[in-house]
Formats: sequence, structure tokens, C-alpha cells
Amino acid sequence: MDLSVLLLIVLSFVLVTNGMEVEDCDHLTENTSFQSFQAIVTATEQPYKTAYHFQPLQNWLNGPMYYDGVYHLFYQYNPHGALFGDSMVWAHSASYDLVNWFSLDHALIPSEPFDINSCWSGSVTTLPGNKPVILYTGIDANNRQVQNLATPKNLSDPLLIEWVKYSGNPLMTPPDGVERDNFRDPTTAWLGPDGTWKVVVGSWRNNQGMAILYQSEDFVHWTEYQNPLHSSTNIGMWECPDFFPVFINSTNGVDTSVRNPTVRHVMKVSSYRYLHDYYVVGTYDTELEKFVPDADFTGTSLDLRYDYGKYYASKTFFDIKKNRRILWGWVNESDSAKDDLEKGWSGLQTVPRQIWLDRTGKQLVQWPVEEINSLRDNEVKIYDKRLESGSIFEVSGITASQADIEIMFELPKLEEAEFINSGSDDPQLICDREDSSVTGRFGPFGLLALATKDLTEQTAIFFRVFKGHKGYVVLMCSEQKRSSLRDGLDKTTYGAFVDIDPRQEMISLRSLVDHSIIESFGGKGRTCITTRVYPKLAVNNEAHLFAFNNGTLSVTISRLNAWSMNKAMINCRGGGPMYYNGVYHLFYQYNPHGALFDADSMVWAHSASYDLVNWFTLDHALFPSEPFDTNSCCSGSVTILPGNKPVILYTGIDANNRQVQNLATPKNLSDPLLIEWVKYSGNPLITPPDGVEGINFRDPTTAWQGPDGTWRVVIGSLSNDRGMAIVYQSEDFVHWTKHQDPLYSSTKIGMWECPDFFPVPINSTNGVDTSVRNPTVRHVMKASFNSCDYYMVGTYDQEKFVADTDFSGTSMDLRYDYGKFYASKTFFDSKKNRRILWAWVNESDSTEDDIEKGWSGLQSIPRQIWLDRTGKQLVQWPVEEINSLRDNEVNVYDKQLEGGSVFEVSGITASQADIEIMFELPKLEEAEFINSSWDDPQLICDREDASVTGKFGPFGLLALATKDLTEQTAIFFRVFKGHNKGYVVLMCSEQKRSSLREGLDKNTYGAFVDIDPRQEMISLRSLIDHSIIESFGGEGRTCITTRVYPKLAVNNEAHLFAFNNGTFSVTISRLNASSMNKAMINCRGGLENTASC
Repeated sequence: MDLSVLLLIVLSFVLVTNGMEVEDCDHLTENTSFQSFQAIVTATEQPYKTAYHFQPLQNWLNGPMYYDGVYHLFYQYNPHGALFGDSMVWAHSASYDLVNWFSLDHALIPSEPFDINSCWSGSVTTLPGNKPVILYTGIDANNRQVQNLATPKNLSDPLLIEWVKYSGNPLMTPPDGVERDNFRDPTTAWLGPDGTWKVVVGSWRNNQGMAILYQSEDFVHWTEYQNPLHSSTNIGMWECPDFFPVFINSTNGVDTSVRNPTVRHVMKVSSYRYLHDYYVVGTYDTELEKFVPDADFTGTSLDLRYDYGKYYASKTFFDIKKNRRILWGWVNESDSAKDDLEKGWSGLQTVPRQIWLDRTGKQLVQWPVEEINSLRDNEVKIYDKRLESGSIFEVSGITASQADIEIMFELPKLEEAEFINSGSDDPQLICDREDSSVTGRFGPFGLLALATKDLTEQTAIFFRVFKGHKGYVVLMCSEQKRSSLRDGLDKTTYGAFVDIDPRQEMISLRSLVDHSIIESFGGKGRTCITTRVYPKLAVNNEAHLFAFNNGTLSVTISRLNAWSMNKAMINCRGGGPMYYNGVYHLFYQYNPHGALFDADSMVWAHSASYDLVNWFTLDHALFPSEPFDTNSCCSGSVTILPGNKPVILYTGIDANNRQVQNLATPKNLSDPLLIEWVKYSGNPLITPPDGVEGINFRDPTTAWQGPDGTWRVVIGSLSNDRGMAIVYQSEDFVHWTKHQDPLYSSTKIGMWECPDFFPVPINSTNGVDTSVRNPTVRHVMKASFNSCDYYMVGTYDQEKFVADTDFSGTSMDLRYDYGKFYASKTFFDSKKNRRILWAWVNESDSTEDDIEKGWSGLQSIPRQIWLDRTGKQLVQWPVEEINSLRDNEVNVYDKQLEGGSVFEVSGITASQADIEIMFELPKLEEAEFINSSWDDPQLICDREDASVTGKFGPFGLLALATKDLTEQTAIFFRVFKGHNKGYVVLMCSEQKRSSLREGLDKNTYGAFVDIDPRQEMISLRSLIDHSIIESFGGEGRTCITTRVYPKLAVNNEAHLFAFNNGTFSVTISRLNASSMNKAMINCRGGLENTASC
């Protein structure tokens, strides 16, 4: 493949074959939903979208847990909107590292009388034998909050995709004295020394918030204990209680059931009155079943809190993998509900934090889990920098809107600190009154984050140090007063004391900045403050970071380390798929270091799906590491060998910069996700043959097995000015020999990139395995060249492919798609007996634009492909799974379009839509004759564009258009009489008026459609997705894909019209248009309702 033509990704295509059927895993269902490609939402459209925070669409965590190598997050989610609703479900995501997440099917949805009105919060408990179970609150048919049980359908599935509700639910109903809407949020259960299970349910009774204790011997039959485990009159209804042990002298975590002298216990409650998470440390008396806190809740600023900013409904779990207890908390928005609806999302999660008991035994300490550090990049270091009074300096060299900063302050002359006011006992009030603009002695000093260059906008995280009556008092503040020029925001200032002695240790601060959230950890995690901020100006590259000192006394930065933070991996790139054991896989070339192609460091990235619509990201499958691929892992394919064993053949760039072919195999065949791959020690298997330069030998196809039992594979090449598909043979898939002649070659096409070779049935829309050879099939040979994908239909015989019509290098050659569409790959989907086609679609803006966006290129939607009934060409149609995204259908029937008429298709989201339309042409005999010199359809479309009136045509759609049609992309037809007694149908996609922006590729594309308009109506289906339009004419016989970048017609400002600019009327027999929901991706809360980051 010519590496110079590609941006960001070159598709590393993979497909599956061998003539053996692959089996479905019992636990994987057709409806299992996973993450999709990243929606094309630029940073300027979503400036507050976070990059490395998990974002459930709406509300509380239910049960984080670790099971069989996988971290799980269950969380409440409203599938119908951005705000809390009346039909909440348990959404489910999973991760292997607590940083990168993929979405799974909802674990629990309202379906039974005991949860018909919502599935609310709860917890997961792991029973003996490593059996996880869910206890959750259901809102029953009487609107009571009741506690229910669910168990996994298949314990051998580490993803725990399917859950079964217990038929005997509910297990617990509101007890006497508890109103039906004050009984919720069961904790993780624990096993007492008597072998009895205990669980706490949050409640409110007799003006007391309480943790009602229940006991059970079998986890099914529960009885209320005579007294609550703990209660308080000071903080209202107890939501989301949590109860767990912590070691006295260790930072390690401990299982929830542990009871011995080495541990103390923590009781946490989310106060419905104050909307904060409070906790107390104390002693659990197992004989009396009573928790005795060291200091009880007071309902004042003196109560201990996990986090003194925006932080609620948190949950901990014991991570047995690393012997630690991990804390998660929900952070809601600080803008309005109206803003949430406009953004389409609300709320996110803090980064996961390890939590342990401080050495004093008085409080907990928190710190981001170590895995977060894997996102760090571009470190900046500063040592021993003195900050004089009133000084400020910028921390440059990092991405300040997406950063991790650790800073240590030394305070000389500490004895000169001012005394704290004896009436100042509420730290939040002190921080609000004595904000960062108010000069003290030691302080304010700290960081100004998400700031503009001129500091018009800034969020200050700072300290003040006072003399107390027995020592020193350290105050930590997070001030949002100047965080944004926007109005209507909650700009509360937060504050808390930090329990450290500045004589004994330096004052430390760590702040994680992620666009609209700042998590700050003071005193090595003893005090934490999380804030949400929404700058108007200090967004993305306009954000700056400063260290400052506004006190009269100098302070010294002993050490500052700052990093840009990479994005947690999401599916923003595409490639070629395979199907294995119930899972669709995409392997694709990816540059981990930037938005442009880098020939020296490409890797095989890896994503997976259960439905070809929603995708989740896995670890990279292959990356440069050995002499045979040290300079890059380039394109290739997957073949499934007998015994259901997938293997990869891929092109590596070796130490001599030669393109060589290598083998890799899965480390664990029992893993349907095929996460780890092992490179064969005997690589390379195939090196450039005589007469082929080292840079012209790449892209092995899926192999196929001949009738003689020998494997064949094709490699693209160029030799003696002939592009060729060189065929190699092997009996063991390791030792390969070159066949004396190529499978096919041509002087018309140059270097043959990304070859593909596969059979298609003659009289069926079904697909067949790549190894099938019999009289019921023909074969297709595809080549990628001149930035287009061309193909031929022909006969495969005697190790030679004989094409019906050879490549001509002209517009008469058959193409998969006559627009932007390259480096495609097909695979046989044994699950549904179909062949599926994918391709890469590059950008139409500039390299500079790509760098600014931070991404480049995307995939077409997957298309089913088959041989047309004429046998002359292929037909393509979006896979049926795409239809699952349709919403808000609009139907129009029998509408006549007079010459010059335009009408708007309203009622759908025109920037994200699926439209099918059928045109009837009365008086067809009045069509004009086609000019006999017109043989290039693209040139005709360019010359006779949508503004040029003909007889029949132009008619079609105006997509991504402004209301006044200043911007528009026209997909249209013209119909002519031909000179051979028939008719000629021309299909065009014109971008001339697609955008008011300059510097874009606004090519017009065109192709003939092989239909007879006397025998069938002219059909068009267009899939519109913000900056891409995929159009299928003549029921998929002709396809044109375009990239467009409107300046005005974006999001809700985009409109869709049907039009006829011909002199003769046409009739819309049928128009069906739907809004398209977003495919689900990892960060459920970070984007719109059902999608993504």
C-alpha cells in the first residue's frame, strides 16, 4: 500500500474463512450491544466532553466489581433522554484496566411487576464459588421501592452479559413505619462470623435516616434485624449507604466480610438533604450487630466527606486483583437542565480512586488508581522555583485542558503566618469570603486551571496557611467565581481543611483536569475537591495552566510535574472485520502518536462488536517489536484454520525497511475477544521475490483452501510496471512458495494495494465461505489503486482468474463506490450467511484541519454484498443491523414534484438520518437523448450539476442544507434516452455548494445506474451522519460516498429537502425518513443520549 496517500489509519483488513462453520457462544446474543465508532463531534461542538472520565449518561453507580479478569460498572441510565426519567435501567460497561471501557447490553431493564417502573440502585456481592449476584431496588407496580435479586445467566462469561431476575422477587419490601419511597439502595452484602449474610438498605423512618440491617442464611429469605446498623437525625434520608472494613496499618484493601482486630469499619451515607457523601470511621460490634462511630454525623461542616466539591452516590468495591479498595463517585453538572438537554448528556464519574485509612486512624485517604498514569504524556518538570508575592507563571508544554499536575510547596518563615479567625469554622465560607483575589500572608497560592491567557477566565485551586491555637491550619479551596464568562452556571466555591502539619511535610496538590471537570487531591489525598466548570473561552487549545502566589510571603515550588493526558481509548478508527465465536472483530492500522499516518510506528488496533453497529475497544493486537516488524505493523487479514483457529497474516516493515509477511496466533483460543496475540518465532514467512522491490509487496488476503488441501493467499505487488496479485501456496500455513504466475495482473493499475478475492453465488444474495469453489459461484477480484476500489467479476480455474472484462483504467471500470471509498475488505459472516464489505473513507479537508481535529478518516457502514441478477456487477446494501438505530420515522406517499419544486422533509434530525425514496417518471418517452460523446459520468455530473435544468432531472435530495439552501449537498438523478433503444440513468453527488468553507475538496461524483426505468422505479437511499453521506442508487447497484463539512448546516441547523429541477414532473411514490440514534460507545454520559465520546 502506498503509505503516502493515507492519513491516520490504513485499514489493516481482516476476514475469516476456511469452509468450517464457527460456533456461537451460548452467552452471546444477537442483540448484545457494544461501542461504536466515535461520533464525528468536533471539540468545538462539545468543549465540555471529557477525555478520560467514564461518563454514564445519567446518574448513579450501582455496583462496581471485579470478576474473572474484568472490571464491571453497573450504573443507572435513562435510555430516553439526558435527564433522570421514569424508566431507569441498569446499564453495564466493562474494562480490563479501569481506564478504557466498553459498553455492554443493559444488565437489568424494567420488565416485571417488582421493577416495572424502574430498576434503581443496588450492589453486587460475590457468593462462595465466585458467583456474583445483584441486589437492586425496583420500583414496583404500586410505586413501592422493593429489593430484588438477579443472577448471571452464564458464569463462564467473564463479561456477565446476561442476567436473570429471581422469580421469587421481591425479597424485601418496605417495613412498618417506612414509606414506600424511602427504602432503597442495598449495599454489598457481607458474611458474618455466624455464617449469616447481612445487608444494609438505606431508609428514613421516624425523622431518622438509617441503615436498616437485614439477615439471611440463603441470600433469598431476608429478615429485618431489630435495630438499624446505624441511624442519625442530622442528615436526612440515607441514600446509597456503603459499609466496609479498612486495614488499620496498611494501604491495602480487604474483602467486605473481613472482621478482625486489624481492621476498622467505615459507614458512608449519601445525604438526600445535603447531596453530599459523608462517612464516619468506627467499630462494628458483630454480636450486637451495631456500628459505633468514633464521632457521629453532626450535619455541619465538621463532618468527614469523601470529597468536598461535587460528589455524590459513591460506591466502593474490593479489587481482589490488586488487593485494594476502589472508590467511584458520580459528579453532576453545574449548568442548567436546559443545557443538559441541549448537550444531550448529563453527569459523569470521577476517576477511580484507591482508598485506605490514614495513619492517624481518623480519616480516609484517596488517590487516583495507578492505571490512570498510563494516559500521561509530554511531561514537564519544574524544580525549586520561588514564587514571590503576587507572582504568576504559566506551565507550558502540555495540553492544559486535559492534564495531570502534581505540585509540592515549601513555606519558609512559617512562623510569620497569620492567626486564623477564631470564628472561622466553616472552611467553605472562608474560601468564598477569602477567595483567590484576597491577599493573605501564606496564601492564596496554588494553580489557576482552565484559564485564558489574560486570566479573564480561571478556576483557582489554592491553599492558605494559618496559625492555629495549637499548631497550624491548612485550608484548601477550589474557587469557580471566575471560571466562565457564561451566565446561569453554578459557580460555588468549595473548601475544606487539610489535616497536615506544614512543619513536618510539604503541602502537596494533585489536580486532574479534563475539559469540564477538575479533581484535586490535597495533602497526598487527605482532602479532595471535585468541581465542574464550563469556560466560554478557555477551552481545548485556548486553555492555559498557571501556578500563582497571591500571598505577601513567598512560597517555593519544590517540585512540579505536569503531563498532558491522552484520551482513554474509544473507537474512533476503523478497519476490516472478521467473525469468531459470536464476536465481530475489527483490526485496523492506527498511529498511537498523532492524527496523521506515520509509516514508522503503525500498530494493529483492535475493536469488537456483537452487532456490527456498536463497538468496544480492546488492547492493540500487534505493535512493532521484532526485527521482522520493527518499523511498522501494516495491513493483512485473518484466516480461520480447521479446528476453529484464527491466525493473522500481516505485512511488517522489517529492520531493512522491506515489506515482509508475518504470522501471529491467539494466545488463548477460549477467549472470544482474542485479546492477546503471539507472533510466530519463525517470521518472516514470505519476503519480496525477485523482481519486486522491498516497498511494493504487501497486504496479504484472507487465505483459502483449494480442493487439493493446499492453502493459497494473494499478496499485492508491482513488478515490471504491472500491478499484480501474486499467489503463494502452503500445506501447513507456515512454509509458503510462490506460484509461477500471478493470480492476475494488469498494466492499467499500478501498484496493487489491498487485494481481495472471494466467491459469490450466482443466484442468491447469501454469501459463501472464501474457500468455496463450485459451479454455483463466480469470483470477484478487487484492487485498490488511484485512491479508488475497482473490481472484476470472472471465473477462477487452474490457479488463474479470468475476468469477464479486464481493468481498463477508465471510468468504465466497475467500482464498489464511485465517491470516497478505499482499501476495502470483505469477510464471510457465517452467523448470517452473508458477505460483508467495509472500507475506509478519508477526509476532504486539509492535513492542517486533521491535526487540529485530532482525527482523520472513518469507516463506511458495513454493507452486505452480492452478485446482481444480471451477473455483471455487485449489489450493496447497509447491513440490516443499522436499521436498529432508526427513530422518529416520517412517511410521504404519492407526492408530485413539479419542475423547479423543493419541499422540506421535516420531523427528523437531518444531520443524522436515513432516507429511502422511490421516484416514478411519467411521460418517460419525453426524455432527452444523451449526448453521444458523454462517456464519463463524473464529468457529466460536474458539468450538468444540480443547478442545470434538464427534462427528467436533476431530481433527488438536498442533504445537510441550510434553510435558504446557501449550503447543500445534492444527490440526484438524470434520465436520458440512449442510442440503443433504452434509457440511461445517471446518479450524481455534488458538493460544489456543500460548504461556505474554503480549502475543501468539493469534487462532484457520478456513475451510471444499470436499471431500466420502464421496468422499475428509481430508488435512492442516503445515510447522513454529520460529515459523511453514503448513497445507494438503484437498490444498491450504484453507491456514492461523500465527505462534506458545512459551515452553517450543522446539527440542528441542518435541513433535508427533496427537489426536482427538471422541466418534467416526477412523483415520489414513497419516502421513508428516520432520525438515526447514535451507536453506543464507552463513555455513555459524555455525549448524546445513546452514544458517545
